[in-house]
Amino acid sequence: MKKISLVAASLLLSSNLVANNSIEEAIKGGTISGDVTLYGERQNNSGHNTADENVKDSGFTMGSINLMYETGDFNGFKAAVGFRGNHDFSEVEDNDYFNEDDEGYQEKTAILHTANISYTNAYFGLTFGRQEIDLEWMGDFHEAAVLAVTAIPDTTIVAGYSERIAVADEDAFLEKFDDLGDGAFVLDAKYEGIENLVLNPYYYNVDKDVEDEDTGRHRNADASWYGLKADFDTEMFGITLHGAKSSEDENGVDDGQIVHAEGRLNIAGLGLAAGYIKTDSDGGIGSMDAAGDNINPFDAIIGGDGNQVYSTDAKTAYIAATYELAGIGLTAVYGQTKYDNEDDEIKEKEFDLGAEYGITENLSVAALYINVDSDKPTEDYEDYDKFTLTLQYSF
Repeated sequence: MKKISLVAASLLLSSNLVANNSIEEAIKGGTISGDVTLYGERQNNSGHNTADENVKDSGFTMGSINLMYETGDFNGFKAAVGFRGNHDFSEVEDNDYFNEDDEGYQEKTAILHTANISYTNAYFGLTFGRQEIDLEWMGDFHEAAVLAVTAIPDTTIVAGYSERIAVADEDAFLEKFDDLGDGAFVLDAKYEGIENLVLNPYYYNVDKDVEDEDTGRHRNADASWYGLKADFDTEMFGITLHGAKSSEDENGVDDGQIVHAEGRLNIAGLGLAAGYIKTDSDGGIGSMDAAGDNINPFDAIIGGDGNQVYSTDAKTAYIAATYELAGIGLTAVYGQTKYDNEDDEIKEKEFDLGAEYGITENLSVAALYINVDSDKPTEDYEDYDKFTLTLQYSF
């Protein structure tokens, strides 16, 4: 399957819809959801050990509107459509919100991130078109065909093929749908037949488009990876063990590998976690994040940065705590990553502190402070302090 045609999927659907009144009821019975978000961030790059003394502070403010519509069910069929529009209001310096010099990016003010048709019964679900995907190594929005089989007790098997990926977040510029070479394939299984335990083996394959440095010619380079994740959780404690390994076909690119272990504890409303992540000493994680990722604990837990978690020979140790006080959700994460940069070992520390409060059932405000400190700042990542503020109305 080389191309996914939404038109063809629509024709397939229309051939099955013969009761116009029922179709009208499904459309009228649909649901509308979305959010209106105001976001701002400020990054202080001065007063630290920086590689470039002339680095300037940065920041921007922006607004975002997201709107989703999904029809009601008609004989197992549904259709969904959604878009997000983002607009920047101010910048501390030019290109803080969107850098026109970034290769491969085009600024977009709106994106149709969802446009799909799905069919679901007691044994499987099938979705064609633009859709949001949340798997271990496939995230954000994809132009894809995804089959989820639930016919086996306590087991969900997902097989998917994606041609393009886009990012439509409420706190950054929009990234248009971009080709995943000749496509990305995923086979993901979750078994939950043992109490408190979830076993998740998976396999991915991406046929990347790469450019030869000597000739400038483009060719396809195959990358595949497999892994196993095990989660064991009770009301008081939990453990995650996860490992994955990639095989890279691209010349000069080493195979990648990652291992992750985390322990969790819940005591009287206080959530504690500690973990360790290690990548391959030569290849880092290879191409495993080509279609998305979910391991980076700084980002996954609190929305922090974790710039070097996937770098070559990166060793990351971290701790995290969560607690709710007077209706305010508090989260803190601290960790350090030792990684290789041109045969030089660098240590980067990160501390994140976040707070979120629900003003009403639909209106919330969130603040996040990020401090990144490197003992040997690189050209790309300096020491910095970042503060973000988000006001969101969701419906």
